[in-house]
Amino acid sequence: MRAILSLIFFILASGFSASAQEKILSENELRVKNTTTWAMIIPSSGQIINKKYWKAPIVLGGLGASVYYVMDNSAEMNLFLENWGYETDDNPLTFSNLTDNNGDLYTVTDLKDGAYFYRRNRDLSYLSFFGVYLLSVIDANVDAHMKFFDSSEDLSLRVIPPNWGRSKEVWQVGLTLKISK
Repeated sequence: MRAILSLIFFILASGFSASAQEKILSENELRVKNTTTWAMIIPSSGQIINKKYWKAPIVLGGLGASVYYVMDNSAEMNLFLENWGYETDDNPLTFSNLTDNNGDLYTVTDLKDGAYFYRRNRDLSYLSFFGVYLLSVIDANVDAHMKFFDSSEDLSLRVIPPNWGRSKEVWQVGLTLKISK
């Protein structure tokens, strides 16, 4: 966990490097940068800054469910590993008492397979946590950009065949999309 926090701190710190040639950001660019930074620091804060309040519980729910499954699968994996260790050590006084749903004791192979199964599920839960986190940051960034998108009614589409080359007889078909304010 410490390595993950160190990595996140390193990524955030590298984004704040000051240089003498850094361009001055416009108000819109600054808002997008601040929204993205806050979304990386505090999950779901980007959605709140963008006034998309209904998205915040979805982000927090996804992160919370991922954390729950990481903890649950880790506990199950440790239980199977512990009992697998009891069965494979040379001490005759330790034995596994882990049973399945029918009350039958697990075999050594079942304990090994169960430990690998829960480890895989734990790792997938970690991936889902980082996936939800990354999607929330991307969503906050895109939504902040879209606040300044020009969606005026003056959109036009014209098909203009451009004249390529010096000869007036050579025509090519082209498509021009003009978006103006």
